Amino acid sequence: MVIIKDSNFLELAPQLRKTLLQSDFVSIDFEFLGLDTTAISLHDTAEKRYEILRANVIKYRPCQLGLSFFKQKSNKGYKADSYSIPLCQRFGASDTSISVNSLRFLLENNFDLNQVITDGVEFCTRAEIKKFEEALSKGTALSYISKDKQMKVEQLKVMLHEKCFRVKAEMITHTTEEPSQDCRLIINSDKPVSLKMPAGLCSVETYIAIHDITNSFPHLLFSLNEKDKSLDVTMLPETMTETENKKQTRMRCTESFEGISAILEAAMMMRKVIVGHNSLLDAMYMYHYFFSSLPLKYRNFKREFNSLFPKVIDTKILAQVIRIDLPGVGDSLERLGDYFGTEKSNKTVPPELRGYIGPWMNPLDDDSENYYHNAGFDSYITGEVFLKLAHTYINRRNGFKNESIEFKRIIQYLEAPIQNRLPFQLMDMGCCHLAGEDSKGCRPDVITIVRRDLRPIGEEEFKHQEKILSSLMATYQFDIEWSKDRKELLLATNTPGSYAFLCEKFSKNDNLSPLDELEAGKKWTFEQRQTSWRSFKDASMGVVDFMNRFVYITSA
Repeated sequence: MVIIKDSNFLELAPQLRKTLLQSDFVSIDFEFLGLDTTAISLHDTAEKRYEILRANVIKYRPCQLGLSFFKQKSNKGYKADSYSIPLCQRFGASDTSISVNSLRFLLENNFDLNQVITDGVEFCTRAEIKKFEEALSKGTALSYISKDKQMKVEQLKVMLHEKCFRVKAEMITHTTEEPSQDCRLIINSDKPVSLKMPAGLCSVETYIAIHDITNSFPHLLFSLNEKDKSLDVTMLPETMTETENKKQTRMRCTESFEGISAILEAAMMMRKVIVGHNSLLDAMYMYHYFFSSLPLKYRNFKREFNSLFPKVIDTKILAQVIRIDLPGVGDSLERLGDYFGTEKSNKTVPPELRGYIGPWMNPLDDDSENYYHNAGFDSYITGEVFLKLAHTYINRRNGFKNESIEFKRIIQYLEAPIQNRLPFQLMDMGCCHLAGEDSKGCRPDVITIVRRDLRPIGEEEFKHQEKILSSLMATYQFDIEWSKDRKELLLATNTPGSYAFLCEKFSKNDNLSPLDELEAGKKWTFEQRQTSWRSFKDASMGVVDFMNRFVYITSA
């Protein structure tokens, strides 16, 4: 794995573009500075959940991006290159929040926060790069850096004048020629000029400074010496015009300001397949910080993101679809990654894909960053898991004998049932379908609880029941809401067992009752509730295998 930092990004950017161009797909992963889950509820609609996640994305910035590029070989195996990229936007909105719990979690997983602050790679949206390019055109880009650093740039110009004057004065004292009246600074090839760059400049600030100085002295060529952070100054070669000189420094400025956003923009233009794991938040982060502000409406986000990346695949969706083929494995990235690293998985993985997928163009094979919750490693595991899950899915459903499949065929097989579907956590939905209508889930109905005398439920009673249920349901997921008319308690849960448990509890309550029992005038047993937890379900849009149940409920 390669760590791309601000200090080496421009050096590695051409390699990144080359790898991207030749890759078959790109897997991504983000780490961010916080995640608020307190507002999330089982009662959420898609629009409400999007609103909550959108607020989270805006509040907490991304701090690390993982990119892994996978290429199929002639034998239908794969090679991959992975990159871990600390992120730090120095010229966008200045404010960001940090969740203490999230930060503690990152630090416990060897996250280097100092690297993010001191050497994080730049990123920006399309609007931000357009604004910066306008500043370059107007000659006001120097305003992007602080006043004290602007003063240091002006001091560099003064130093340049002084050094050139000394050389010129020395030439005059050793010749009988008349002094030239040309006020343009002249660099003697025998007396090279070097300017020490101010300390603490990031790459964008460095190239803004070079661009500003070049505009003042377009007949001089300023070359950054990375080793000692100095500017080597020479006369402009005859093969280059002053206009070309200014254009080159401007392009370098733009490239450093755009940072890693340029790579994702290129992935969008090449229509690369994007692979993620549980990646709805990743998609929202990528859109908001690398392309444009998140739309207010959920449906608009789906449309806009799908227009940028029309081929997105989520490994969590794949794992859920073939969960019967992988009993006990689960759908978390860590569980899947560990499972596909064992010999047990060889039963469902073609020989060409077994074991570790080795490096591709990148000669480095450093294991020091290979741990979960490092975005670079997670992106690699996501890509590897995707290939092995996809082959398991396709081979089993088509009766193939565990064969390795051409990548283009993989995408064709996955297009209708899997592609462009991202999981919604703890919602009564199958998924977020970026390219169409969202699928419905298969969670138990919301339980409606009313007073047996049908009077409104007071605030004291609501809080009392909320406290009791929080204690009883400590190991189960549930949420409670008050209806608008305050006559009903609405209980949402996510398993048939917890659904049946809650129904039975209130069925025995003297004051409160499940509404369906009150209306039917009869009670149902725990076992009956477990098999009748869904009165009706339209699964025609679903991606998870679902068997319609028509249960005839008998009296207790």
